Amino acid sequence: MKNILNKIEFHSTYLFIALGFALTGYFYNLIIFTSLILVHEFGHYLMCIKYNVQVKKLIIYPYGGLIKTDDLINRNIDEELLIAIMGIFFQTVYYTIILILYKCNYIRDYIFNIYTMYHYSMLIFNILPVYPLDGFKIFNLILSKIFSFNLSNYISLFISFFMIIIIFMKGINNYSYMLIIFVLIENTYKYYKELKFLYNKFILERYLYKYNYNKIKIIKNKKEMYKNKMHIFKIGNKYIKEKDYLKNIYGKTKGILDKN
Repeated sequence: MKNILNKIEFHSTYLFIALGFALTGYFYNLIIFTSLILVHEFGHYLMCIKYNVQVKKLIIYPYGGLIKTDDLINRNIDEELLIAIMGIFFQTVYYTIILILYKCNYIRDYIFNIYTMYHYSMLIFNILPVYPLDGFKIFNLILSKIFSFNLSNYISLFISFFMIIIIFMKGINNYSYMLIIFVLIENTYKYYKELKFLYNKFILERYLYKYNYNKIKIIKNKKEMYKNKMHIFKIGNKYIKEKDYLKNIYGKTKGILDKN
């Protein structure tokens, strides 16, 4: 527990909204929505521990949190899905406990109504396919099962920008929403700027580490590589194993392969 507390960082937008709650006397609201965020992120954190994912820090935003990790891109997709889903699961379990306590008359109507409002609003918001929300991660991972790593990222990015426009149109008159929209735009833009780095890291990992997947796909260049497949490269009339293809790119030996 001490380890995760040292990694928590509160974003300026969260602090701004928290200050607004405190100054206007909405202390219950502040405590409840913060507790929902922390429980949600604790679910992600526990799964990161289970799968030996190194957590660098946890950033708390007004709509939820973002766990920064130092992990391989080529991790098992199903493991990543479990990490992404577990935040929603923990939050739902937490709310269910609150519901049981309310039914047993241990929690007042006023407090329970605040829990209900924040739980469902955060739950619905977090499943949107917008970076860095859980919905984006889940959507991107599902796409990665169907499309190449590169194409999955660009589709996810397009959907993220599209959803931000819709959210902007809905919340243009609400200052709290505008703060959240600003953070979403900022993070989505950062993701766009990182796409090339992520792609190169993805390819380099496939060269440096040994991965074994049951599915094999014949492709023409490394931009068509999948997260969950091994590849055979068709270069002209030749068929080349993935490791040999990547060795020609990153290794010292010279070859005739197209490095596009």
